[in-house]
Amino acid sequence: MSAADAQQRVLVTGAGGQLGGYLRRSLGGRTIFGIGSTDRPGVDAVVDIRDADAVMDVVVAWRPDVVLHGAAWTDVDGAERDPAGARAVNVDGSRNVAVAAKSVGARVIAVSSDFVFSGTKGSAYVESDRTDPVSVYGTTKRDAEIALMDVGGDVLIARTAWLYGGAGKHFPRTVLTVLRDRGGMEVVDDEFGSPTFAGDLAEALVRLLDVDVSGVVHMANTGKTSRFDLAREVAVAAGLSADLVRPVSTEAFLAKYPLPAKRPADSELANVRGAQVGVSMRPWQDAVHAYVPGLAQELGVKSLANQGA
Repeated sequence: MSAADAQQRVLVTGAGGQLGGYLRRSLGGRTIFGIGSTDRPGVDAVVDIRDADAVMDVVVAWRPDVVLHGAAWTDVDGAERDPAGARAVNVDGSRNVAVAAKSVGARVIAVSSDFVFSGTKGSAYVESDRTDPVSVYGTTKRDAEIALMDVGGDVLIARTAWLYGGAGKHFPRTVLTVLRDRGGMEVVDDEFGSPTFAGDLAEALVRLLDVDVSGVVHMANTGKTSRFDLAREVAVAAGLSADLVRPVSTEAFLAKYPLPAKRPADSELANVRGAQVGVSMRPWQDAVHAYVPGLAQELGVKSLANQGA
């Protein structure tokens, strides 16, 4: 880290969430101030981003150089049940953060989602593709992007996909928990995307702090896979048999376990603009195999190694 980097003051929203902990580690010696909706590790001040005055007060008082905006309503199915709540957090909250940041001349790097796309393109999405969300959650993330850009200032939107890692609920944790407790599971084999380790995303976002780029970038581990093949890769990385994971179509899965929100069928993200400025991420398989063994140990699944379906 350069001396200039060490002088950067970085405000992190959603500091107590999935990405927040990884961001704190990746930011290194920079001066960090974390805000979150609840008092938990990593949160220096409890601030509701839906409250424009509260956001303005903390930003003006702390005067960051950069705001890493990771706070969001991420419950995809919950957004279908409470669209107003999801919109208040994702759209109004993002606008409040952008307005406050602009008032002190701070750069904003905001995290967005592959759910801004329908998944019907037929190839990987690039940053310039038209957004066409198919769920309430996706619509609020698309509208958050619009709100951030409309406020103006120095704004960079980093779209990511299928984020996992950390202590909360995420796909590899669910897979290993189900395999540990039930000895097998069905996973849809016709939904495709770019699985992304939150630790890798955090490192990429920190690298973007020193790059002069604005607008939209895609930041996901490279490559594409299905939910089914991702689950099998997670099993193998944990020392289990891939055969513990069985394929099922989305139609058949939803007949058994109805979900309110529609998911993009194929939302692979291609990192074109980030690569042009030297910020890329490793293949998704490498990230899975680096992360999952530790998760397996945490969950106590070693005793299942080499067990058949």
